[in-house]
Amino acid sequence: MAPQVIAVIGSLMANMMMVTDRIPDGGETIMALEYIELLGGKGCNAAVAAYRTSHKRPTEIALPKLKRSDSFQDVRTSSNGDIEVRMIGAIGDDHLEKKFKKVLQEDHVDISGLVTVPNTRSSVCFVLIENATRENRILVTPNALSYWKPHHFLRAEDLGNGIRPDLVVAQLEICKEAVEQMIETAGKAGIDFLLNAAPATPINPRTYENITHLIVNETEASILSGRSLDELCQETWRLVTQEFLDRGVKNVVLTLGEKGAYYATSDGHGHIPGFEVEVLDTTGAGDTFTGTYASDYLQQKAGGSWDIKSAILRANKAAALAVSKFGAQEGIPWLDEIEAFEAKTRY
Repeated sequence: MAPQVIAVIGSLMANMMMVTDRIPDGGETIMALEYIELLGGKGCNAAVAAYRTSHKRPTEIALPKLKRSDSFQDVRTSSNGDIEVRMIGAIGDDHLEKKFKKVLQEDHVDISGLVTVPNTRSSVCFVLIENATRENRILVTPNALSYWKPHHFLRAEDLGNGIRPDLVVAQLEICKEAVEQMIETAGKAGIDFLLNAAPATPINPRTYENITHLIVNETEASILSGRSLDELCQETWRLVTQEFLDRGVKNVVLTLGEKGAYYATSDGHGHIPGFEVEVLDTTGAGDTFTGTYASDYLQQKAGGSWDIKSAILRANKAAALAVSKFGAQEGIPWLDEIEAFEAKTRY
């Protein structure tokens, strides 16, 4: 049986991270506690998460010697379902190009859809992390992200770099009009589409009817719904998520950080609590949630069922593990790490 294909179309960017006791005021200079450079980008992170959380950590298996005098190592993984992840994105022709390709290949993500934009720098993300709360503030320089335009995604095969994917995952770190075109193309072709609407910006109202899964946090939900952030609270979760259903979305997930997530479908609404862990860095937690949810959805669908509560529970566990480590991709767990967490955690 052919593998289920997740095409992640989105961003790749270098994370330049500083940990500080507090965020400086205007015109103020303070000393940071730590500086770290890591690879990330919401698209890249979600692609890594989709693969890792559906496969156990690779192990090297020594194979018998061949007829020739040399031998070799074979890296193999196991999973609950056969999931292939393709990363479709743009990078600059700079020192980051090889680094991104290397890290994605190490995580078994297909990189044939990566485009190197000549005479352009790769995208960069500046992250300030408050030491006490571990909350982050992020600035992004687009650079190579500006490559994608609507005309790149007019055919179903454009969504999978030459093949028709089973699920498309996208965020809003690339051209909004290009994402809207992806969603329209997927809808016409009957391809499932997951939009993690981050960073949030209002989208064409007609777009919603072609979104299979919408994942937003409270800030993003407030922007897309036209509400103030103060209006987003436990009493309004149901109202806000129902509005997205009314616009045509099939499955809505409102992520709530340590509080877990709230969901809405035509079959009902509900709250799935989160897990208490020691938080070191929240960068990439939402991307980990998205990638985990995506792979779990396809595995369930391949088995002929769909339980959104189960997918959210798995994604909550992966996100909890992710925030307990420093770095967006460094904290993304493999399937066996999630299973070990499940074994010692009661829900």
